[in-house]
Amino acid sequence: MSFNLWQRGHQYYFRIPVPRKLRTLFLTSNGKPKNQIVEPIGSDYESARVECARRVARWTEVFTRLKAGETLEDIKRSDEARERERVSWGPLAEPMSDVDKYRLLSDIATSLVLASAPVAPVALPAAVESAASEAISQAAAAMYAEMERDKRRQATVDGHKLRVRAFVEACGDVPLANVTRAIASDWLDKIGNGRSNRTRNAYAMTMALVIETARKRGRYQGDNPFNGQKAKAEGASYQPFTTEELHKLFAALPREVKPAQHTPESALPWVALIAAYTGMRLEEIAQLAAKDIREQQANGATIWVIDIHNGGNNALKNKVSARFVPVHSELVRAGLLQYVASLPKGSALFPGLVRRESKGGKIGARLGELFRKQLIALNLKREGLCFHSFRHTVAGRLEAAAVSQTDAARVLGHAIAGMSYGVYSSGPGLKRLAAVVEEIRYEGMT
Repeated sequence: MSFNLWQRGHQYYFRIPVPRKLRTLFLTSNGKPKNQIVEPIGSDYESARVECARRVARWTEVFTRLKAGETLEDIKRSDEARERERVSWGPLAEPMSDVDKYRLLSDIATSLVLASAPVAPVALPAAVESAASEAISQAAAAMYAEMERDKRRQATVDGHKLRVRAFVEACGDVPLANVTRAIASDWLDKIGNGRSNRTRNAYAMTMALVIETARKRGRYQGDNPFNGQKAKAEGASYQPFTTEELHKLFAALPREVKPAQHTPESALPWVALIAAYTGMRLEEIAQLAAKDIREQQANGATIWVIDIHNGGNNALKNKVSARFVPVHSELVRAGLLQYVASLPKGSALFPGLVRRESKGGKIGARLGELFRKQLIALNLKREGLCFHSFRHTVAGRLEAAAVSQTDAARVLGHAIAGMSYGVYSSGPGLKRLAAVVEEIRYEGMT
């Protein structure tokens, strides 16, 4: 069942999102703009499915005409004129879909061919393909299912869902074949307004993948309107923190070993400090459980580690992201182990965080927003400086300490081309890694 066909009890309903700019034209009984059109279409599934497809095409046409400058009154008058013309056909007055119309023309043409001298074959217009093709939501659902069968990360699927939803809200759940290069380009330009080219390109990549997946399944033919729509992204968009910036930042982020109430605000100082001494990604830190900071045996020694892994509520960027990162002595000195010990058994490391469906189910989204506000408040915000800058800062410190690329990759969870190694270091390897982590130093931060 597609997004447009919705069942409640024994009744089926048609629904379609109203593009944002047109919502003031469609008001509820209370005079508020409608987010979507919802209409009952019967209790029989097959009839409802056919009627749903008809209404998708009809409302898509209405939205397109409204965007082109017509008014609802213009469209109504045009429809009335079309209806009068239809009635004048008498016995042939029953409403016909575009597909039925083209089939009728084809049958007439075929009869003429059989009854007279040979003529060139009659080719069906391309609109038949358009009317029969899958809608965006149907093609996207098939793509999600294929990705989940391949056991790809749920976070990746959630990101795709977020971007497809943005397209449907702006342009409607239209058939794939109705999406032209002009529509794709205009939508991407609006999406990219105020965002980086990298973000814009992520939307282009998702929609291109939806259509390519449909092509593989035989549901789409022709050129992919999202191919070649990527904008040139700048090189390294993230900048590392300077030592002075770190001093100013952490002076404004006091930590509590036993917070009276766990909130995103109480979590941020710890999350930022962990990032500064591990290079971990924001989401990797935010989704940790208290039990993920634990002791690990290593060649006769015991080392405190942060266990970064998939499974349960954890979803990592890729397979090589799973790893042990030894707890830096500065984190111990700051009281991180006492903070962990104060948490209830089975608790999340940061109980005040919640997953945001609007952000693809990410649990660290609120922290990213708070961190950005903190940078602005401290007058530290500059191009390329954000939470992810901690990762670049740590990479730079390891490089300055002449740490090998392989050892740095073990800490940061990077892949090394042509090299394979276990995601969980143990024995001498873990002891070596603990020494590598201690190379992350910041002058004056002791």
